[in-house]
Amino acid sequence: MINISLRIIALILLIASVSCKSQKKIMNSWLGSTKQNLIMNWGPPARVASDGGDGEILVYAKEEYLNFTKQTFHFYDYKMFYVNKKGKIYHWVTQRQHIPPMQIDLNVYKRN
Repeated sequence: MINISLRIIALILLIASVSCKSQKKIMNSWLGSTKQNLIMNWGPPARVASDGGDGEILVYAKEEYLNFTKQTFHFYDYKMFYVNKKGKIYHWVTQRQHIPPMQIDLNVYKRN
């Protein structure tokens, strides 16, 4: 029984690792692309803010719910793209939070 549980945990960790690597590859593929291309492919962002310089941060949010026995967890998966003044994506951040897009403090994400 313990051996089966360890195998299940190992499988879950392996799947999570592959998923994270895939997400990183997808996000990295956007580096150097244009803001216009991103919006044409992903649609309008949930929010746009200054990056602390001459560029902006485009915030995409996906609302998620996880149901566990008698309890539901509600959160947002964020993908934030940093765009320079020439309209090129130069950085990205992903994060999971319980705060809705219009309430998230984007000052924390400004690049200095």
